[in-house]
Amino acid sequence: MAGAGLQTRVQGLHWPMKFKVMLSLALLTTSASAAESSTYGQRIVAAVLMGEAWGEGEVGMTAVAEVIHNRAKKTAKTPLAVVLKKGEFSSLRRTTPEALYQKFCRKTDFQTALRIAKTCYNTPEELPNITRGASYYDGRGNRPPWLSEVRLVACVGNQNFYVPKEAYGH
Repeated sequence: MAGAGLQTRVQGLHWPMKFKVMLSLALLTTSASAAESSTYGQRIVAAVLMGEAWGEGEVGMTAVAEVIHNRAKKTAKTPLAVVLKKGEFSSLRRTTPEALYQKFCRKTDFQTALRIAKTCYNTPEELPNITRGASYYDGRGNRPPWLSEVRLVACVGNQNFYVPKEAYGH
């Protein structure tokens, strides 16, 4: 699909990009304490990050947060409005946002997801852009119906990230 030069594999990044990703993740880690108060929107976005990418770790959840941010920026909506759009995020297809939050809020990794969600809301410029502006993603091996309309730009863990083809003039 896309050339190898456009793909990002976090494990095999060239040194400058690897440094940028690691520095950005370090900034996320040292940002405001996750124990600080959070908004409803931040908690729900954190639960969605857990539901969509918990198995991919902090890097995977950060990548999904970038997609949420890119969609929010493009549509002038909040990250919460993006994740609540019907049918957009599989982790919310068979449950309510509150039930998803209850499912994950006591997990150790939830604090990491909440920190990423706060960054997505408050300082999105600190997200490392490991997805290269992607506004779509799916699990590797899936064949979503919209695949012909997008271009692969990054691979993070077991997820592929895409931008619309019109972003490349196709």
